[in-house]
Amino acid sequence: MRQFLIMITLVFAGIFPAFAQTTAAPDFSGNWVLNTAKSTLPKDSTTKSESVVIENKKSAIVFHYKTDGKKSTESYTPDGKKRASGHLTSSASWRESALVIESTLDLKIPGAVVTGLKPIVDTWTLSADGKTLTHDTDDHKEIYIYEKQ
Repeated sequence: MRQFLIMITLVFAGIFPAFAQTTAAPDFSGNWVLNTAKSTLPKDSTTKSESVVIENKKSAIVFHYKTDGKKSTESYTPDGKKRASGHLTSSASWRESALVIESTLDLKIPGAVVTGLKPIVDTWTLSADGKTLTHDTDDHKEIYIYEKQ
């Protein structure tokens, strides 16, 4: 009986860590180009072209955008911690295989600070074949489809 209990204990010790392991975050790295025909852009959008180079740097994910010739960069650490940058407070985290970025606009006007506005939630997902990157806004009104170059 004692050997049976030891064997059961060893079996469970080997099985449960496998269940506790999380899946690895997908690698968004690369050069991506917006496919405006497949995307759902805002009606008033004037975007003609957009590309984004994504880098995984240690614990950060860095987005280098080029939209109609104008360059910008955004960086996120997907650890769930809130970080302030200008008027935005953002947190990024992995939820299964999706990168979820929650941002809140904090407005500072003379004599008052407006906080607590509804957060904007952006979700980034990679297709199974690794060739399509989807950026979905929280209201699903804007869906940006990028193709790997």
